[in-house]
Amino acid sequence: MAVERQFICNVNDVPENEGKSFTIDGIPVALFKVANEFYALEDRCSHVNVPISGGYVHQREKCVACPWHGAQFDLKTGKVVTPPACEDIKSFEVSVEEDKVLIVL
Repeated sequence: MAVERQFICNVNDVPENEGKSFTIDGIPVALFKVANEFYALEDRCSHVNVPISGGYVHQREKCVACPWHGAQFDLKTGKVVTPPACEDIKSFEVSVEEDKVLIVL
């Protein structure tokens, strides 16, 4: 079965070291850009179910902190790095072709 990649945005649509929220096929996705690499997570903190797309991005550690209570999630895997969250969130495969960012849901 072929993997379907979907267009999410252009590479310049997400500022460096920040996140941006998108909805793809009804799924909220937080897309982050760190050192010109893209990472996609489901756009929710598993602790309080608020969007993490506006959270603080830790560049060196490649994680994002929830803007409400500071729970941190690994940008590559969605795994919890620090509490108060205790449940991982979903990560999505991202690729770039020319100036387009594509995601696999």
